[in-house]
Amino acid sequence: MLLNLPRAQAIMDKHKLDGLIAAQKQNIYYLTDHFPYALRLDRHFTTFAVLPRRADMPAALVIGMTENGRLANSKTWIPNIIAATGRGSPTAANTSGPNKEEGLGPLSTYIRRPNPVLSPVEEKWADLARARIGRMVVRPIDGLKRALEDAGLTSGRVGSDDPRVIGWMNDMGCSLQGVDASNIFREIRMVKSPDEIELLRKSAQANEAAVDVTIKAMHEGATQAELEREFMLEMVRQGGTGVYILLGMVSGLRQGRMVKGEPVMVDALATYAGYNGDLGRTVVIGEPDAETRLRDKAMQKGWQVACEMMKPGVKGSELVRKVMDVVHKEGFPAFNHSVAHTVGLEHTDHPFSIGADGLGGLADFTVEENMVLNFDMPYQEWGWGSMHIEDTLCITRDGFKPLTSLKTELRQI
Repeated sequence: MLLNLPRAQAIMDKHKLDGLIAAQKQNIYYLTDHFPYALRLDRHFTTFAVLPRRADMPAALVIGMTENGRLANSKTWIPNIIAATGRGSPTAANTSGPNKEEGLGPLSTYIRRPNPVLSPVEEKWADLARARIGRMVVRPIDGLKRALEDAGLTSGRVGSDDPRVIGWMNDMGCSLQGVDASNIFREIRMVKSPDEIELLRKSAQANEAAVDVTIKAMHEGATQAELEREFMLEMVRQGGTGVYILLGMVSGLRQGRMVKGEPVMVDALATYAGYNGDLGRTVVIGEPDAETRLRDKAMQKGWQVACEMMKPGVKGSELVRKVMDVVHKEGFPAFNHSVAHTVGLEHTDHPFSIGADGLGGLADFTVEENMVLNFDMPYQEWGWGSMHIEDTLCITRDGFKPLTSLKTELRQI
């Protein structure tokens, strides 16, 4: 179960919420353990999840009827599954009209041969479809209304990661007081469940393995495209998906290819089962010069201090201030950026400033047990080169356990 239910209930109490509605894919997945194929296409409002605060009311998942077979593989804990047939679409040949699905036999929504002999897999799909008797609607939005009714949430204070949904529900007869829950979901997700920690471990290790393969492929003259291809292919072999690998500057290799003697930042992001792995390393082809060695030593000292401080109760801003101070005192005054960030279903999995407060504004937090954090130390200097240290740590009661190797040393090729 991905959802940290006790924390979700505590955060709902903190914000005086009677329930949550998820319309964004990462939060639907988080609440239900199911990631519908429609959301992989970013087809919004095809799927919803509802989590009531009351433990005696049913959580719900609204999905398309075509998801029944795939849902079996997710092993969702959600008790109330409502299926939308989509048969109200004016472009559908099997249109049934609005709100006429209640008495429909679920198997009638599928094309079947007369008197078919179903395979064992198809029999399983059929059983799942039959379980939707009385639980079908035409449109997903009708399903959301039904889910709220079942959960006793047609009135009250409800948070959603897309506040437009609240207005739509009120237009359909509800009396909800809506709260923008974009950051409330992140606040819940900051502290991971055991299942999430395991997925983050797999994601971190798969990403690091792909980075190591990419570094081994580096040679004088290697291009960005060549090395990106190595990374992306290895992530597929690891069972995940590469998001990006930054080489050199964010914009790419500053000379268009790998050259001897220049330190190169490697910053790689990938996902495994929807969870992010994030890693940073520094690579040099040939012998690094004295300035590179001095700067690397200073950054390693800063990283060691971050690890020593990494425990429950410390603030992210305290980590950054101390690390910056140490790196500067160790002889690298130009070093200008480090950040502590949670990682999970999003690269940055804790609340941050949005809207009028400005995206990317201050987003401090206090470290808690079972958070998964990256400490991020990139450096880029035009006309010189780039460096990076970044690893993933799972916070324990009195420190942390690493999810990556912590092999932060400067890599020489």
